[in-house]
Amino acid sequence: MTDCPTTTDIDRPPPKRPDLSGLGAGQLAPIESRTSGWPESWRDFARSLYVTLISRARPLSSGDAVGLAVELTLGIAADLAGEQPYINIGRSLQSSALAARVIELLARHRQDYDRVGHLVGKSPRHIRRIEADWLRIERARRQGALSFE
Repeated sequence: MTDCPTTTDIDRPPPKRPDLSGLGAGQLAPIESRTSGWPESWRDFARSLYVTLISRARPLSSGDAVGLAVELTLGIAADLAGEQPYINIGRSLQSSALAARVIELLARHRQDYDRVGHLVGKSPRHIRRIEADWLRIERARRQGALSFE
């Protein structure tokens, strides 16, 4: 069996990987201290990579995970620096714990973008993008396929 994801794996996170938005400062402290002077976009990549590396079926130690996350993030920065990488949300948006939490805070609790971003550890811009994608998908789901014939 291989560790490489198949096309059916693309829309779901690894089974035991916690959602990044649900982790506390203490759990992320090793990667946060190592990347404290980095641009926020680089830190986002490093956090995500770190959580994946410590959550694998055969997890890396915290120190090894930090080192590899830093190395991989620097590789991403070298390859994509100056570009705006876009990572599709796809079908996982509606099942994403982060998206569900963001929508709940925005809609049910009437929180503003800054407050929601602070609560889930994302920028207000990221929160607006999640909301916009969720609204687009919801509108399409509600409208269905309209026939103009």
